[in-house]
Amino acid sequence: MNEQGTDQARSDAIEAQNLAESVRECAAAAETAAARSKQPSCVRHLDPLVSRSATPSREERGPLPTRRQRRQRGGSDYAPAVDSQLLAQGSSQDRRA
Repeated sequence: MNEQGTDQARSDAIEAQNLAESVRECAAAAETAAARSKQPSCVRHLDPLVSRSATPSREERGPLPTRRQRRQRGGSDYAPAVDSQLLAQGSSQDRRA
């Protein structure tokens, strides 16, 4: 082989290596993207479990208060009563006085 042929072969080999590296990078990126797209579906089924354990169940909370009970506690027919902690703090007028 002459010098020009050797240079061409070397150039082709370098180009092939660069292409192979590009393909590896694309494959790694595709694999990462596939893993990320699968991740939410894996985590999605855990969300209800986490929120369910963080909030008391219907049974744990007991029955809902009646309208009469809500009114007696300071709430309206439609809205629940204000928390006792907020009542203990007093109204904004009380704080200004």
